[in-house]
Amino acid sequence: MDSHHFRNPPKEYREVPFWSWNDDLDPVELRRQVTIMDEAGWGGFFMHARVGLKTRYLGQRWMECIKACVNEARQRGMGAWLYDEDKWPSGFAGGLSVSKDPSYRMQYLVCKVDNRPALLPERIATFAAREVNGVLQDIHADPNPTIPTDEHRLIQFYPQTLYLGIPWFNDYCYLSLINPKAVRAFLETTHDAYAGVVGSDFGTTIPGIFTDEPAYTWRGGGRGAMPTAYIPWTRDFPTYFQAKRGYDLLPKLPAIFFDTDDYHAVRYDYWRTLTELFVESYMKQIYSWCEEHKIAATGHMMAEDTLLSQIEWIGAAMPHYPYFHIPGIDKLGRIINTGPGTILTVKQLDSAVCQLGKPRALCENYGCSGQDFAHTGRKWIGDWAYVLGITLNNPHLSLYTLRGERKRDYPQNIFYQQPWWPENNLIADYFARLSYVLSQGQRVVDILVVHPIGSAWSVYRPGSTRAVDQLDRPLNDLLTALMQNQRDFHLGDELLMDKGGACEAKVVKDG
Repeated sequence: MDSHHFRNPPKEYREVPFWSWNDDLDPVELRRQVTIMDEAGWGGFFMHARVGLKTRYLGQRWMECIKACVNEARQRGMGAWLYDEDKWPSGFAGGLSVSKDPSYRMQYLVCKVDNRPALLPERIATFAAREVNGVLQDIHADPNPTIPTDEHRLIQFYPQTLYLGIPWFNDYCYLSLINPKAVRAFLETTHDAYAGVVGSDFGTTIPGIFTDEPAYTWRGGGRGAMPTAYIPWTRDFPTYFQAKRGYDLLPKLPAIFFDTDDYHAVRYDYWRTLTELFVESYMKQIYSWCEEHKIAATGHMMAEDTLLSQIEWIGAAMPHYPYFHIPGIDKLGRIINTGPGTILTVKQLDSAVCQLGKPRALCENYGCSGQDFAHTGRKWIGDWAYVLGITLNNPHLSLYTLRGERKRDYPQNIFYQQPWWPENNLIADYFARLSYVLSQGQRVVDILVVHPIGSAWSVYRPGSTRAVDQLDRPLNDLLTALMQNQRDFHLGDELLMDKGGACEAKVVKDG
């Protein structure tokens, strides 16, 4: 450790906030705010489109603002980090990528149980069953369904495409991130556009690009709300599944939704295969693009916090981390060490960072903590995250303007409008020193907790959380007990430790 760097940490170790671009943007005002961030002890900023934005996303004026901030950051030795979406979750490019082709819209497979054939535009499989005391029994294929008797039911599977007109997605919808062609369209729309405008600063003034909460589904409500019993899907998924697992999934579909046949094995195979496809389709493509353009891929996945949330949104968190240069998490609210997922979220990240040899671990911090959450709260939550492995603090959120509803955007607002802002250097220097010191060493642990996501896959039924809840609770209790007894640990993800996995040598041979 260099004592000079400890006293005066380089900007690469300083906090990098989400800078909310949320109005009609003015390059002169943006440059002024960059100056303010530099003077307050921050090392850079993420240029993040948020609710309230009036400047056209990725339009000419937007790019002029990006260039102005990059130029100002270059003069100050700061990092001007890109952010890959209009709001979040990443993938739809403000509607631009979705609009390229109808097949790029998110798709899902619905399981419909009824006492008569449904009028469906497309049906990929039909089964019949007897209903006894509310439980379906004797499930068997029925390719030519007729109206059954009173005690019989039909189980029909049909694909659906997410409807357009969702306000959050700028009246489009979410992209299918398990469709590699759709993800390629996202890269062409967003990443290639930035490369064409500020690519000469990639890897220097522009250290990286943030991807935020990508997921293989969208579980929104309102008009066209998602059905209870569905699974993520694409038209090519059965072919991909057959190649990966060696059997036809379609005759086995009921086992994903009902306790029939060899359902534990089928569910495990489905969710594992879906997770593998998601990793290959999204983060692997993002990572490859960033490697080619000499820029770091950073960000975090959607819903990393519990076994249940990971299954419902992303499959599993840890298999995605090899394809981040600087992987991260999201820490919301002002609660630690209570409830499911808090320790799990950070230790999944810390374990992967250590096992994969990643240089830093990022935490998007303080969202939903409230406007009264100043230095004391920031230090408390930040210390907790750093103890568990974080080395890059990403404060959420610094608002370009507080005008109108913008001031209510998942507070707190951590910026010059706050009365305590003149003292921001105090906490900025503190976290910069922590980040520097903790980035110089290596965590040493002698306990490996095998991650139970595979067990959760095997018991999860779409629309029913009970079986996975019964795994989440003892897992949280175990991790909490280990930390309370000062016994640090790693989580071992079975996909990463598998033969050929990213952590095979580091964990299996040494552990």
